[in-house]
Amino acid sequence: MNLLTRKQSKDLDKISIEDFKIEPNILMENAGKLISIKSIELLSNINNPFILVVSGNGNNGGDALVAAKILDKKKYNVKIFTLLNQNRKNLSLKYYEQCISRNIPIIFDNDIDKIKTPDLIIDGLLGTGIKQKIRKETARIIKWINESNSIVLSIDVPSGLNIDSGIVDDVCVKASYTFTIEAQKLGMIFRDGKKYSGIVQTAKIGFPKKAFSAISGLNWKLFNERCVNNFLKKPKIDKNKYNSGKVLIIAGSRGMTGASILATYGALRSGAGMTISIVASSLNNIYEKTIIEGITLSLEDNDKGYLAIEHYDKIMEKVKWADSILLGPGLGRHKDTLKLIKKLIFSIKKPLVVDADGLFIFKNNYQELNNRKYPLIITPHFGELSNILGINKNELLYNFPDIMTNFMKNFYHVALVKQIPSCTFYGKNVIINTSGNPGLATAGSGDVLSGIIASFVAQGILINDATALAAFIHGKSSDIILNKKGYRGQIPSDLFNSIPEVIMGYEKS
Repeated sequence: MNLLTRKQSKDLDKISIEDFKIEPNILMENAGKLISIKSIELLSNINNPFILVVSGNGNNGGDALVAAKILDKKKYNVKIFTLLNQNRKNLSLKYYEQCISRNIPIIFDNDIDKIKTPDLIIDGLLGTGIKQKIRKETARIIKWINESNSIVLSIDVPSGLNIDSGIVDDVCVKASYTFTIEAQKLGMIFRDGKKYSGIVQTAKIGFPKKAFSAISGLNWKLFNERCVNNFLKKPKIDKNKYNSGKVLIIAGSRGMTGASILATYGALRSGAGMTISIVASSLNNIYEKTIIEGITLSLEDNDKGYLAIEHYDKIMEKVKWADSILLGPGLGRHKDTLKLIKKLIFSIKKPLVVDADGLFIFKNNYQELNNRKYPLIITPHFGELSNILGINKNELLYNFPDIMTNFMKNFYHVALVKQIPSCTFYGKNVIINTSGNPGLATAGSGDVLSGIIASFVAQGILINDATALAAFIHGKSSDIILNKKGYRGQIPSDLFNSIPEVIMGYEKS
C-alpha cells in the first residue's frame, strides 16, 4: 500500500488534471458522492438524522459541499457550517452556490454554538492544507466538533493533523472515521495520526493509475503481517550452526556492557547459528557469565575498559569468519575507539550493521559513509540522525519526509530510522513498520533490534528486507509483552522470550 506526503498529494492532483486531462469537478463530484454514501451507511440505524457539513476553503471543503447537496436531494436533514472565503474563485465556491440555490441552511461562525448536536459531522474544514498554527476561530470550531459527541467523518485527513509529520500542534478533529482520498496520507500513520484518524477508509475517485508513477519523491509503503511470510519459513532439515548465520558483534565498554549482551541475544533469539562478541579483556568476566550461548573473544585492553585502534588486526581476523557484523552499540566515544570504528567501517567487506556509537564520528558528515563500497545498514534514532545530518531535531521531526527525500539522494546504503513508527530507507523506497508500542522507549531495546537485523542478514536475507523484517519482529515481540507487563513494565531483555514466540508463528510452512 502506497502512502502520500503533502507534496505528493498536490502533485497527484496537478498531474491528473494537467497531464491526464481529468476534470477537477469530476474528481470533486466523485469524492462527494462517495462521502454521501459513507454518511448514509454510518447513519443507517438513526431515525431522521441531523447532518452538519463543515466546509473550509480547500478541495475537501468542496467535497463536503458536494456531499451536502447529494444528501439534501435524498431528503436528509442537512445544514452547512462554512468558513469559505466567498471572494476566492475556486471550485468549492461553485458547489457552495449550488447549495444556496437548494436552500440548504448555511451557518456562520457566530452561530455555531446555537446548533443542536448533530448525529453526524462531515469534517471538510482544513484537510491536507495545514502548515502552520491554526487560526483562533478555526481552533474554536475544531474544539466544538470534538465536544459535540457526534459521529465525525473527516475528509482526506482530520482537520489539524500535519499530514507529513503526524504531529498535532494545537488542536485537531478527533475523527470517528476518515475517508481518505485515493491513498492514505503519511501523517495518519506517524505519531498522533492513528489517534486522531479513527477508522480509515480509502476512496478511489478517478485518479489515473499512471499518475501515481509520475509522482516524484520516495515510495512510502507499509510492512505488515503478509510481508513476513515471504521470509520466515521452516528451516531445511540439513540446517546446522555453521550455515544458520554467523554474527560478529563489536560492542560494549565499561558501563555499557549491557549493549553487547542485548545485541548478542537479539541475534541468537532470532535464529543466528553462532555469535562471537568481541570484548575488552578487563570486562570479559561479565560477558563470560552472561553470554553463555554465544562465544566471546577477549582482547587485552590493559584495564581501560574499551576497544581501541590497536585491536584492529585481531578483529579483522574474525571478520573473515562472519556472515554479518554488528558494530557500535555501547562502544563509547574514546578517541581511540572512534579511530577503530572508522577504520573498520571502511575495511570490512562483509555486510555491516552500524548503530549507536558507531555513527557518532560521522557528525555533520553522513556522506562519508558513501565511501564504503560494501553492504551497510545504519540504524539511527532521531537524535543520532539529526547529529549526522547536522540539523535541529525539531526540524527533522516536522519536515521528516522532505529531509529524508533529500537524504536518500545522497546516501547509497540502507537506513533504519527509529522514529514513530520506524522506517527502512533504501534507494527510492521506504518501508514503514506497523508493529510496536511505546514500551520500546527504553535504553537497550535498539541494541536488541540491531542484533536481530545482523542475524537476518547473516541468514541470507537481503539487507533491506532483513532490516524491515527485523523492525516488525522487534515491534511485534514488544506487543506480546504489552499484554503481560504493560508499557512501563517492559525492559529490553523481556524481548528474548517473545522474539522466538513471534518467529515460531511463521515457521510452520
